[in-house]
Amino acid sequence: MAGATDRDGWKVERGDDSWTVPGYIDLKKLGKGGAGRVMIARHAGTGRNVAIKYLNEELCSKVEFRTALRAEARLLGGLTSPHVTRLYEYVEAEQGAAIVMELVYGAALRTLLKKEGSTDIEAALVVLKGSLLGLAAAHGVGVVHRDYKPENVLVNWDGQTKLVDFGISARTGDRHNLRGTCAYMPPSSGNWKPPPRPAMCTRRPPPSTSA
Repeated sequence: MAGATDRDGWKVERGDDSWTVPGYIDLKKLGKGGAGRVMIARHAGTGRNVAIKYLNEELCSKVEFRTALRAEARLLGGLTSPHVTRLYEYVEAEQGAAIVMELVYGAALRTLLKKEGSTDIEAALVVLKGSLLGLAAAHGVGVVHRDYKPENVLVNWDGQTKLVDFGISARTGDRHNLRGTCAYMPPSSGNWKPPPRPAMCTRRPPPSTSA
């Protein structure tokens, strides 16, 4: 893919036909999954860097996926905690749909665990404090995250953490299917025993166990 170097040293990605949010310039791909991709982008008018979560173009024609992304944006927009990534805007067009949100300068907790190894409980609580406050803020407005795990905790450069990815979150009391990552779900969510060590503190997810 053709590109140019941005002032921050990122390669400006150009040259494909993917739909992009008007007014933003894609700088770098942060990640890609089955339902979409996340890009670092810059607002052309203000110069502010953001993260943009795009729905995969193959799924844009499916009403249920657009509805899910719209619901995620609506839930995120109802949260004003500094411990949760901030929603800037939700953009939907015939060509695609995307969530524009705060860019956190740092790394996922999972990445740090792979690099640095497991930590003890006291140190883990210091690192996790921000994301736990984010969970509390979500619960305070009736939102259940449902996928709290190291991949969804971002650690910025000063060690503070933020909670991200409300893609499968739900309103308290809503009827919904059981979803989440089994190794990090509470025992009440299924028929298994809690792990012997706090899963968020370890390099690997705990082994599956059954009651």
